[in-house]
Amino acid sequence: MDKLKKKKKTGEAAGKLKDEENIIIQEKEEDEETSVIQEQIKPWHKRKFKKVLSVVGFSLLAGIIFGIAARFVFKYSDGIISKIFGLNQPYDTTTSQPPVTINPQPEQNKDQNSTQGITIGKSEDEIAKSNGSETKPSTVPIVSDGTALSEYRQAMEEMRSKTENIRKGVVNIEGITSIINWLGETIEQSEKTLGIVVAENTNSLFILTYYDKIKNAERIELSFRSRNSYTVSLLNFDESYNIAVLTLPKQALRQEDLGTIALLDMGNSDEIHAGMPIIAVGSMDGENEIVEYGIITSDSSVEYITDAAIGIFTTNVEHSEDGEGIVADLDGKVIGIITRKLGSDIMPNVNKCMRVNDLIKVAEKLCNGENRVYFGIKAGNIPLWVLRENNIENGICVNNVEPSSPASDAGLRKGDFIISVNGTMISEVKEFSDILMDSDESSSLMIEVYRVSKTQDPKFTVVVHPVKRNN
Repeated sequence: MDKLKKKKKTGEAAGKLKDEENIIIQEKEEDEETSVIQEQIKPWHKRKFKKVLSVVGFSLLAGIIFGIAARFVFKYSDGIISKIFGLNQPYDTTTSQPPVTINPQPEQNKDQNSTQGITIGKSEDEIAKSNGSETKPSTVPIVSDGTALSEYRQAMEEMRSKTENIRKGVVNIEGITSIINWLGETIEQSEKTLGIVVAENTNSLFILTYYDKIKNAERIELSFRSRNSYTVSLLNFDESYNIAVLTLPKQALRQEDLGTIALLDMGNSDEIHAGMPIIAVGSMDGENEIVEYGIITSDSSVEYITDAAIGIFTTNVEHSEDGEGIVADLDGKVIGIITRKLGSDIMPNVNKCMRVNDLIKVAEKLCNGENRVYFGIKAGNIPLWVLRENNIENGICVNNVEPSSPASDAGLRKGDFIISVNGTMISEVKEFSDILMDSDESSSLMIEVYRVSKTQDPKFTVVVHPVKRNN
């Protein structure tokens, strides 16, 4: 019996041991299976990541190579493609241009315009003929029959024709500024004025206008008689003359405007005289464009500004404080520009004009991006009796010396007479102004001075170094 119990216990122990061995074997198999699964999963994730990374890297490399190749092709094929298909080349503002001159010759302009593909200054009939067609004349030519009325009609028709040519060079200018109204809203406020087309080069048209109307503008718009509007740039200005120059790229012009634009031809205002018939085109009432025929009533006034003098003449055309425009002779050549700023002491209720001869040099400088040099005096012409009283033959009188100016630094005073500049005798302020126009900030001007207050040696010489004018 004891042996049987002992055997039974031994069997139970052996069974437990076997069960434990089975459990250990099962756990070991499970661990091995788990390990196999992990070994199978981990390499799969690594391979997938490497594959995705290699695809992305290859795509980036291919994109870079393609971009470089495309850039190379576009750069070196653009000129060839443009020549083959006749594409327009981009407008190049950096191309060097010869100096701009005012009062160009019509025949030279016609040749230049044909090579550039821009038609400026041709009539509608000329454009139609160049295109192989002709237009009917807008008016029937008047044939004189010898009567006074017929002669008058013929003369008026010729003046109307000249006026139409002048109007092609007159444009509308609008200076636009953003302001905030009393409701806190941002609105645009405009200031309207006139401009005249005075010069051109290969790339641009140059428009002379009134500076005070556009000096505060954020944007400047120009419109021709077609009412087409263009944004123009302020190139330069001279506040003393109250003039500014705007530029308009030729390539911006629309086809319908090409035949309606003309460069205004400048006349010789030194030959004008009282009683001379004139044509006035502009906004003499400050609002609407008006054409008037009249005469010059006075031609002997001068307005003295800093370092210059401007001849002023008056006419019998309508006057307004806001009046603007140009005055031309019967040949259609501009001889004056109506002024609102100058000549205030000359019969205040009369139309006044600046002589064009006194504007051409400064306008050309502005067109070429240059300024007058700054000397710093206001001078006037000396009457003959004053010259004789001081035993001198020529000179101009210094009426004012501006503080901290080159003239002040050199020792010039109010009341001094300037007799010569660099050895050239000076008899009028215009002669002095012309010398300054041809000078630059690197110039040294030898000024011979006569000072009335000096009892001994009233004549002496000073050196003035003009500086660049900061408009």
